[in-house]
Amino acid sequence: MLFFVGCLAVLGFATYFKPEPYRAFYGGLATLFAFALLVQYRRETSLVRNRLSAIGTVTDYRVRGKGVPHLGKGVPTIKYEFVAFDQKTYQGETGWGAAGLMKGSQITVLYNPENPAKNHPLGGFVFYSFR
Repeated sequence: MLFFVGCLAVLGFATYFKPEPYRAFYGGLATLFAFALLVQYRRETSLVRNRLSAIGTVTDYRVRGKGVPHLGKGVPTIKYEFVAFDQKTYQGETGWGAAGLMKGSQITVLYNPENPAKNHPLGGFVFYSFR
């Protein structure tokens, strides 16, 4: 969380101190970043408030962006599935907290009981921590 706040602060300072053509770029980037953080916060908050948990299984593990200059070793992403309380199987995909997992790994998934398609693995939350 502190990393994201730091990034937003750096973009804010760059917006303020850069000359005009760059100021608009950094300001737009800061606004976009703040909006993305707000969307993620609202998504996580709605899952935490109205939650049920289930044990899911990682069905696919991939590293995207391998060989791209600025991504280094790439970004790990997983696809997973779980059975909700209605005995239906639901799927999801995320890159948050995917490092170190492999196909067949068991993960805990939080989901909205009113709409189990809205779900997220427990280890992939940015604004909440579970112990």
